[in-house]
Amino acid sequence: MDYKQILSACEERKHLISMVSIEGILQIGYDLGMNENTTVLDLCCGNGEMLKLWSEAFGIRGTGIDQEQAFIETGKARVNTELVTLICGDVLTFDTLEKFDIVTCTELTTGVFDSFEKGIAFLEHFVKQNGTLVFGSLYLKKENPPHELIEFDGEMPTLAELWKTVKRLGYHFTSMATSTDAEWERYILSDAKAAIKHLRQKPDDEFAAWDDKWYRIYFEQRRAYEGWGLFAAVKV
Repeated sequence: MDYKQILSACEERKHLISMVSIEGILQIGYDLGMNENTTVLDLCCGNGEMLKLWSEAFGIRGTGIDQEQAFIETGKARVNTELVTLICGDVLTFDTLEKFDIVTCTELTTGVFDSFEKGIAFLEHFVKQNGTLVFGSLYLKKENPPHELIEFDGEMPTLAELWKTVKRLGYHFTSMATSTDAEWERYILSDAKAAIKHLRQKPDDEFAAWDDKWYRIYFEQRRAYEGWGLFAAVKV
Protein backbone atom coordinates (compact mmCIF):
# COMPACT_ATOMS: atom_id res chain seq x y z
CA MET A 1 0.00 0.00 0.00
CA ASP A 2 1.30 3.44 -0.95
CA TYR A 3 0.85 5.35 2.33
CA LYS A 4 2.46 8.51 0.95
CA GLN A 5 -0.12 8.68 -1.82
CA ILE A 6 -2.96 8.20 0.68
CA LEU A 7 -1.60 10.93 2.96
CA SER A 8 -1.14 13.24 -0.02
CA ALA A 9 -4.80 12.72 -0.92
CA CYS A 10 -5.79 13.51 2.68
CA GLU A 11 -3.88 16.80 2.45
CA GLU A 12 -5.64 17.71 -0.80
CA ARG A 13 -9.09 16.93 0.62
CA LYS A 14 -8.42 19.07 3.69
CA HIS A 15 -8.69 22.21 1.57
CA LEU A 16 -11.74 21.12 -0.42
CA ILE A 17 -14.98 22.85 0.62
CA SER A 18 -17.23 20.28 -1.00
CA MET A 19 -19.16 17.11 -0.24
CA VAL A 20 -18.19 15.77 -3.67
CA SER A 21 -14.91 13.87 -3.86
CA ILE A 22 -11.82 14.95 -5.78
CA GLU A 23 -12.51 12.04 -8.11
CA GLY A 24 -16.02 13.37 -8.76
CA ILE A 25 -14.75 16.88 -9.48
CA LEU A 26 -12.18 15.49 -11.92
CA GLN A 27 -14.86 13.32 -13.53
CA ILE A 28 -16.88 16.45 -14.30
CA GLY A 29 -13.78 18.08 -15.81
CA TYR A 30 -13.23 15.01 -17.96
CA ASP A 31 -16.89 14.84 -19.01
CA LEU A 32 -16.81 18.50 -20.03
CA GLY A 33 -13.69 17.97 -22.13
CA MET A 34 -11.58 20.48 -20.21
CA ASN A 35 -8.17 21.22 -21.74
CA GLU A 36 -5.53 23.95 -21.96
CA ASN A 37 -7.88 26.08 -24.08
CA THR A 38 -10.71 26.01 -21.52
CA THR A 39 -11.47 29.11 -19.43
CA VAL A 40 -13.32 28.77 -16.12
CA LEU A 41 -14.85 31.35 -13.80
CA ASP A 42 -15.53 30.09 -10.26
CA LEU A 43 -17.84 32.34 -8.23
CA CYS A 44 -17.68 31.71 -4.45
CA CYS A 45 -14.49 29.74 -5.10
CA GLY A 46 -13.47 29.21 -1.45
CA ASN A 47 -9.82 28.18 -1.45
CA GLY A 48 -9.87 27.87 -5.23
CA GLU A 49 -9.41 24.13 -4.89
CA MET A 50 -11.60 23.16 -7.85
CA LEU A 51 -9.70 25.51 -10.14
CA LYS A 52 -6.42 24.13 -8.78
CA LEU A 53 -7.51 20.55 -9.47
CA TRP A 54 -8.78 21.31 -12.97
CA SER A 55 -5.70 23.34 -13.83
CA GLU A 56 -3.31 20.61 -12.67
CA ALA A 57 -5.29 17.84 -14.35
CA PHE A 58 -6.41 19.51 -17.59
CA GLY A 59 -4.42 22.75 -17.95
CA ILE A 60 -7.43 25.07 -17.77
CA ARG A 61 -7.09 28.81 -17.14
CA GLY A 62 -9.25 29.85 -14.20
CA THR A 63 -10.41 32.90 -12.26
CA GLY A 64 -11.88 32.53 -8.77
CA ILE A 65 -13.81 35.09 -6.70
CA ASP A 66 -14.61 34.86 -2.99
CA GLN A 67 -15.32 37.46 -0.32
CA GLU A 68 -13.43 35.60 2.43
CA GLN A 69 -9.87 36.91 2.57
CA ALA A 70 -8.68 33.86 4.53
CA PHE A 71 -9.88 31.53 1.77
CA ILE A 72 -8.15 33.56 -0.94
CA GLU A 73 -4.89 33.74 1.01
CA THR A 74 -4.94 29.97 1.60
CA GLY A 75 -5.65 29.37 -2.07
CA LYS A 76 -2.89 31.66 -3.29
CA ALA A 77 -0.40 29.84 -1.07
CA ARG A 78 -1.42 26.50 -2.61
CA VAL A 79 -1.90 27.41 -6.28
CA ASN A 80 1.49 27.09 -7.92
CA THR A 81 0.54 28.21 -11.39
CA GLU A 82 -0.06 31.49 -13.19
CA LEU A 83 -3.01 29.85 -14.93
CA VAL A 84 -5.22 30.40 -11.85
CA THR A 85 -6.06 33.86 -10.51
CA LEU A 86 -7.84 34.25 -7.16
CA ILE A 87 -9.54 37.52 -6.24
CA CYS A 88 -11.02 38.63 -2.91
CA GLY A 89 -14.29 40.42 -3.58
CA ASP A 90 -18.08 40.37 -3.54
CA VAL A 91 -19.39 37.97 -6.16
CA LEU A 92 -22.57 40.01 -6.64
CA THR A 93 -20.61 43.14 -7.61
CA PHE A 94 -17.97 41.36 -9.71
CA ASP A 95 -18.03 42.18 -13.40
CA THR A 96 -15.81 41.57 -16.39
CA LEU A 97 -16.09 41.83 -20.16
CA GLU A 98 -14.53 38.38 -20.55
CA LYS A 99 -16.80 35.47 -21.32
CA PHE A 100 -15.84 32.00 -20.08
CA ASP A 101 -16.30 28.49 -21.43
CA ILE A 102 -17.45 27.30 -18.02
CA VAL A 103 -18.94 29.31 -15.15
CA THR A 104 -19.35 27.59 -11.80
CA CYS A 105 -20.82 28.44 -8.41
CA THR A 106 -21.02 25.90 -5.61
CA GLU A 107 -23.12 28.29 -3.48
CA LEU A 108 -25.96 28.72 -5.96
CA THR A 109 -28.65 27.47 -3.55
CA THR A 110 -27.24 28.44 -0.16
CA GLY A 111 -28.21 32.08 0.24
CA VAL A 112 -25.96 34.04 -2.14
CA PHE A 113 -28.83 34.56 -4.57
CA ASP A 114 -32.50 35.21 -3.88
CA SER A 115 -33.53 32.17 -5.89
CA PHE A 116 -32.16 29.38 -8.02
CA GLU A 117 -33.46 31.08 -11.15
CA LYS A 118 -31.72 34.37 -10.29
CA GLY A 119 -28.49 32.48 -9.61
CA ILE A 120 -28.60 30.81 -13.01
CA ALA A 121 -29.32 34.17 -14.67
CA PHE A 122 -26.30 35.70 -12.90
CA LEU A 123 -24.00 32.91 -14.09
CA GLU A 124 -25.33 33.32 -17.64
CA HIS A 125 -23.96 36.87 -17.69
CA PHE A 126 -20.40 35.49 -17.78
CA VAL A 127 -20.64 32.37 -19.94
CA LYS A 128 -19.94 32.11 -23.66
CA GLN A 129 -22.68 31.11 -26.06
CA ASN A 130 -23.11 27.32 -25.81
CA GLY A 131 -20.89 27.35 -22.72
CA THR A 132 -21.49 25.28 -19.59
CA LEU A 133 -22.79 26.19 -16.14
CA VAL A 134 -21.62 24.10 -13.18
CA PHE A 135 -23.48 24.65 -9.93
CA GLY A 136 -23.62 23.12 -6.48
CA SER A 137 -26.96 22.31 -4.89
CA LEU A 138 -28.35 20.66 -1.80
CA TYR A 139 -31.08 18.14 -2.53
CA LEU A 140 -33.38 15.79 -0.65
CA LYS A 141 -32.51 12.11 -0.79
CA LYS A 142 -36.02 11.28 0.41
CA GLU A 143 -39.22 13.23 0.88
CA ASN A 144 -40.86 14.57 4.05
CA PRO A 145 -37.74 15.78 5.88
CA PRO A 146 -38.00 16.93 9.52
CA HIS A 147 -39.16 20.53 9.93
CA GLU A 148 -36.00 21.37 11.89
CA LEU A 149 -33.84 20.40 8.90
CA ILE A 150 -35.77 22.75 6.61
CA GLU A 151 -35.34 25.53 9.17
CA PHE A 152 -31.61 24.77 9.27
CA ASP A 153 -30.86 24.50 5.53
CA GLY A 154 -33.94 25.93 3.82
CA GLU A 155 -36.21 24.33 1.26
CA MET A 156 -34.49 21.72 -0.89
CA PRO A 157 -35.63 20.02 -4.10
CA THR A 158 -35.41 16.34 -4.79
CA LEU A 159 -33.12 15.40 -7.66
CA ALA A 160 -36.17 14.96 -9.86
CA GLU A 161 -37.45 18.43 -8.96
CA LEU A 162 -34.01 19.93 -9.59
CA TRP A 163 -33.89 18.30 -13.02
CA LYS A 164 -37.37 19.63 -13.87
CA THR A 165 -36.35 23.18 -12.88
CA VAL A 166 -33.18 23.02 -14.96
CA LYS A 167 -35.17 21.69 -17.91
CA ARG A 168 -37.77 24.48 -17.51
CA LEU A 169 -34.95 27.05 -17.72
CA GLY A 170 -33.90 25.56 -21.05
CA TYR A 171 -30.91 23.49 -19.88
CA HIS A 172 -29.83 19.88 -20.19
CA PHE A 173 -27.66 18.09 -17.63
CA THR A 174 -24.40 16.87 -19.16
CA SER A 175 -22.52 15.69 -16.06
CA MET A 176 -23.06 15.35 -12.32
CA ALA A 177 -21.23 14.17 -9.22
CA THR A 178 -23.04 13.72 -5.92
CA SER A 179 -21.91 13.54 -2.32
CA THR A 180 -20.75 10.51 -0.38
CA ASP A 181 -21.01 9.81 3.34
CA ALA A 182 -17.22 9.97 3.61
CA GLU A 183 -17.04 13.45 2.06
CA TRP A 184 -19.94 14.69 4.21
CA GLU A 185 -18.10 13.42 7.30
CA ARG A 186 -14.92 15.24 6.26
CA TYR A 187 -16.90 18.44 5.67
CA ILE A 188 -18.85 18.25 8.93
CA LEU A 189 -15.76 17.56 11.06
CA SER A 190 -13.38 19.86 9.16
CA ASP A 191 -13.34 22.48 11.93
CA ALA A 192 -13.52 20.08 14.86
CA LYS A 193 -10.05 20.90 16.20
CA ALA A 194 -10.78 24.63 16.19
CA ALA A 195 -14.15 24.00 17.85
CA ILE A 196 -12.57 21.94 20.63
CA LYS A 197 -10.01 24.66 21.30
CA HIS A 198 -12.77 27.27 21.44
CA LEU A 199 -14.92 25.16 23.77
CA ARG A 200 -12.02 24.58 26.16
CA GLN A 201 -11.35 28.31 26.35
CA LYS A 202 -14.99 29.44 26.61
CA PRO A 203 -17.10 26.42 27.61
CA ASP A 204 -20.23 28.42 28.52
CA ASP A 205 -20.71 30.70 25.52
CA GLU A 206 -23.27 30.44 22.73
CA PHE A 207 -20.76 28.63 20.54
CA ALA A 208 -21.29 25.45 22.57
CA ALA A 209 -25.00 25.39 21.70
CA TRP A 210 -24.25 25.99 18.02
CA ASP A 211 -21.57 23.30 17.97
CA ASP A 212 -23.99 20.81 19.50
CA LYS A 213 -26.67 21.67 16.95
CA TRP A 214 -24.21 21.42 14.04
CA TYR A 215 -23.37 17.80 14.87
CA ARG A 216 -26.83 16.75 16.09
CA ILE A 217 -28.54 17.97 12.91
CA TYR A 218 -26.04 16.02 10.81
CA PHE A 219 -26.22 12.73 12.70
CA GLU A 220 -29.97 12.83 13.27
CA GLN A 221 -31.19 14.38 10.02
CA ARG A 222 -28.76 15.54 7.34
CA ARG A 223 -27.05 12.17 6.93
CA ALA A 224 -30.35 10.45 6.16
CA TYR A 225 -32.21 13.13 4.23
CA GLU A 226 -29.75 15.49 2.59
CA GLY A 227 -27.39 15.23 -0.33
CA TRP A 228 -25.22 17.71 -2.23
CA GLY A 229 -24.02 17.61 -5.77
CA LEU A 230 -22.20 19.36 -8.58
CA PHE A 231 -24.26 19.59 -11.75
CA ALA A 232 -23.13 20.64 -15.22
CA ALA A 233 -25.77 22.01 -17.55
CA VAL A 234 -25.80 23.35 -21.11
CA LYS A 235 -28.46 25.49 -22.80
CA VAL A 236 -30.42 23.41 -25.30
